[in-house]
Amino acid sequence: MKKVMGGVLFLFLCMVLPSLLWAQNKKINGKVTDEKGAGISKASILVKGTQLGTSTDASGNFTITIPGNATLLVVSSTNFTTKEVVITASPINIVLTAVETKLDEVIVVGYGVQRVTKVSGAIATVKGADIEKLHPVRAEDALQGRASGVTVISAGSPGAKPTVLIRGIPSYTGTDPVVVVDGSIQTLNDLNSISASDIESISVLKDAATTAIYGVKGGNGVIVVTTKGGRKNQKTEFNYSTNYGMQEVLNQIGVLNASEYAAMLNEGSVVSGGGLIFKDISGFGVGTNWQDQIFHKAPIRSHNVSARGGSDKMSYFLSGGFLGQDGIVGGGDKSFFNRLNATANLTFDLTSKLKF
Repeated sequence: MKKVMGGVLFLFLCMVLPSLLWAQNKKINGKVTDEKGAGISKASILVKGTQLGTSTDASGNFTITIPGNATLLVVSSTNFTTKEVVITASPINIVLTAVETKLDEVIVVGYGVQRVTKVSGAIATVKGADIEKLHPVRAEDALQGRASGVTVISAGSPGAKPTVLIRGIPSYTGTDPVVVVDGSIQTLNDLNSISASDIESISVLKDAATTAIYGVKGGNGVIVVTTKGGRKNQKTEFNYSTNYGMQEVLNQIGVLNASEYAAMLNEGSVVSGGGLIFKDISGFGVGTNWQDQIFHKAPIRSHNVSARGGSDKMSYFLSGGFLGQDGIVGGGDKSFFNRLNATANLTFDLTSKLKF
């Protein structure tokens, strides 16, 4: 009898408890709008701390069932800032603020500029501040991993010209892109004469629409470099920067020492039916690890000094720098790269419409 009563009581609880728990939930509704009062469709409504959520309809209206102890809703939508809203009595009116987008920014594409919204997918840009953090030996090195669709393959030797591929291998006759420095057409070899600290930005033009003005030469892509210039009505600003680092081989190949190599030759000879090649291998020792003899720790250092400023009618940017890089193979006695560079960007306003 006790077992029967226990079973009935258990069945009763299973039927009643869900109803009691459901009674603790409540249904609320509301509307999500922008700052002008227009409804935002497909906005996400999520109960904070849970997986309960819904989305708004075409007019911005929503209805959601929430637990009785819920206090906050997280509301988000594309191009709008995410907002946390305190749950109050229905209906809940929620206003989202649009995210500020710099749609009026322009990008240098050659002899002119284009709005970033028209060419954002075809251009990759690396800012000067990001380049300076990397302290690259060559400016092209700053593009690797920071410009989509651009692959930079280092030649390995200090200061050597890398291979730069824009959207794969575009031509069998050559892969080098066109380089434009402040409006002047150059080559990758010429780009090595510019210190990375003198660069304001690097833009990579990748499709036919942005490279059209360069004709056939632009088929491999175009790298547009803008160097730093002066600033009008500003006192002279001096800047000095230095950097020192150490290069070394990260991982060496595991090789046999002299005794191990002799033992392997003996084993191979015996397996093939011959005799021992080396009767006593204990005298060989470990021998010479030629990787240790070839690879060395190699320093890299740079120094840059600049002056920047201007007046009402003129502006100037003057800089000088030194970069020295020793090679890992053989050390600085066998391979090295030293570069001295100087930059002078001067602008004169001869008249209101004529600039030199």
